[in-house]
Amino acid sequence: MKKTRIVRIAAVALALLMLSAAMLSLTSCGGNKGQAIDSKWTAADVDAVTYFTRIVPMSPEAREKFVAASRGYNMSAEGFDKNAEAPDKGTVDLDGAKAALELVKPQDDASKVKFEEFRTALTAEQVKEIVTRMRETVSLETDNGPIDTLLVWIGKFLQIITKITGGKYVLGLLVFAVVVEIVMLPFGIKQQKNSIKQAKLRPKEMAIRNKYKGRTDQATQQKMAQEIQKMYQEEGFNPMGGCLPLLIQLPVILALYQIVIDPLRYVLGKAATLTQALTTYCTTAKAAGGLGIAIGNGKGSIELLAQAGNKLEGLKNFAYFSNAGECYEALNVGSAMPDFTLFGINMGNIPSFTSILVLVPILTFVFYFFSMKITRKFTYQPAAQDAQMGCSNNMMDITMPLMSVYIAFIVPAAVGIYWMFKSVITTLKSFIMSRVMPIPTFTEEDYKEAEKALKGKKPSRHAVERPEGASKPRSLHYIDEDDEPLPPPVPDKVEEPVKPEPPKPAASKAPAKQKKGNVPNLKEDRKNDDNENK
Repeated sequence: MKKTRIVRIAAVALALLMLSAAMLSLTSCGGNKGQAIDSKWTAADVDAVTYFTRIVPMSPEAREKFVAASRGYNMSAEGFDKNAEAPDKGTVDLDGAKAALELVKPQDDASKVKFEEFRTALTAEQVKEIVTRMRETVSLETDNGPIDTLLVWIGKFLQIITKITGGKYVLGLLVFAVVVEIVMLPFGIKQQKNSIKQAKLRPKEMAIRNKYKGRTDQATQQKMAQEIQKMYQEEGFNPMGGCLPLLIQLPVILALYQIVIDPLRYVLGKAATLTQALTTYCTTAKAAGGLGIAIGNGKGSIELLAQAGNKLEGLKNFAYFSNAGECYEALNVGSAMPDFTLFGINMGNIPSFTSILVLVPILTFVFYFFSMKITRKFTYQPAAQDAQMGCSNNMMDITMPLMSVYIAFIVPAAVGIYWMFKSVITTLKSFIMSRVMPIPTFTEEDYKEAEKALKGKKPSRHAVERPEGASKPRSLHYIDEDDEPLPPPVPDKVEEPVKPEPPKPAASKAPAKQKKGNVPNLKEDRKNDDNENK
């Protein structure tokens, strides 16, 4: 009885919860895209303006065509030129508005009926009102966290450098790259010291490797790695010590990349929402009041600012934003706006095969390829696994530059130039470090002495700690006392019954038969006996 009552109460509560959720969804301000309308509703309950702005919102494509219709253009008409200049005609193209609404897809039959009713009876005044209600307010307040605040400070420093170089953003980036390398110099020195220490241990490491040369079984390779690691510990060397500077530099490089591609946010210190608003304005069709610019896959604002240039005047009356005039004033920074041109070429554009900027990805490959080759000669290379390591280096020399070419094709040319210049600085830094803090080199005699020292040192049987009860890894080859070969298997012995020994025969009194050639002289013996008796 109690269980039945509990079930009924739970069912009623669930029904009330679902009913309240349905009412909340119907009365929600934002509404959900494609939300169904109750078939009992009439135009008196929900008008066309409310329907197309709150109940069934438009997709970005439908919105663009609808706004264009409010300015007097039918973008769905045959032969419409999207690239043509399109000033506001001051009239409404109802055919274009209704064609734009065909892109809206109601979900059920009740919504379709209501949709057709409103679309058929749509008026010019309703079109204007719908466009007004669809406007968004762009937040212009900068709400940066700790990381973004730090990047803004660095961006301000880049802005100062850019002003010193005559306002040229690319030249400012080159000077900025030099400053960054100077700041990161302590990490490079730390890495060089680690390489020198590792190079000094190379003879001992090669002696251990030669000790196991030609043996590729797993037990031997494991034992070799353990001996090398033990040698490192005895010498106080940490092989991972050289990775720490690289791990620290990686997030720094990524952060600097964000500063380079988004000068509007980090160099000029504007809100991130302003970059999004600028993207919307630049990519919207001209018929809808935008610039109709096709941008690449690269994020940020450098390409937008480079292509928009002095065409931001139309942002004042852009129909997408309720505070479009304030957005224009925020972007109208005058002389603070960086100049993205160099030698008359706009370096803020993305390279393509039809422009001279195609040289940027090509030169990026050349600079990166030779930078890796030259840098490897000036830096320490660990004990090679010979053919395997050489093959790996060759693969890296090709794949990494090819990746840089791909990236250079999807980001503005200024980023590719920054990348090339950074490769040159890195190579130059490696050359200077190799002269100031040279890597020690060794002769064949040094390696032979290390091998003799290794052979003269008696290895400890307890050099490698193993879990209790675990067997020692052994090889089929014998190296030292700690690596003696396994003994051959001994077959089980079958004990035989002890047989009694046979009795020995009695000694015979007959003189033993003498061998031929060894017969004694009896006459001579008799003479000797007579002489003794006398």
